[in-house]
Amino acid sequence: MPTPTYPDLAVTVAWLEANGIDPNDVPLDSAITEGMDSEGHPVIRYTALLRRDGRPYALKGAAGPATEQREVPLITPRSEAPGPWAKQHELHVYNQTEARPGKPEADGTAWMDVRSAGMVHLLCNCGYSTGWISRRDMPSLEQLQTDHASPFRSTIG
Repeated sequence: MPTPTYPDLAVTVAWLEANGIDPNDVPLDSAITEGMDSEGHPVIRYTALLRRDGRPYALKGAAGPATEQREVPLITPRSEAPGPWAKQHELHVYNQTEARPGKPEADGTAWMDVRSAGMVHLLCNCGYSTGWISRRDMPSLEQLQTDHASPFRSTIG
């Protein structure tokens, strides 16, 4: 049997979840079909991994994991399934600072003197992270907005 292809795996995963199917239980090389049960109700038929103590297992002498065919009611058609989960961009720019005690006031109180250390750390929810880099090496704001297309939070002073 040829391996089925799913043009957009994330969409298929969202559709399975919308129908109460754990996508982790469906092998990637298995067929997932829609059909009708014996009473004419729409169903999804798929191959599911069998689990023991939460882990897939193999039958003695089998070439792969133990599986079974399952049939569940079709709750949400593919066309009505929610879109896949995606990480949203949320760029943060952190400015590294240095601090030291300031000169005491006449009443004895003292403020902290704070200054930029010249280093920044760019971090986005999409996974982008620069680590601490020199502010001179920071990408331009235009480039950051192009790559991360969102307003960003900054502690740059």
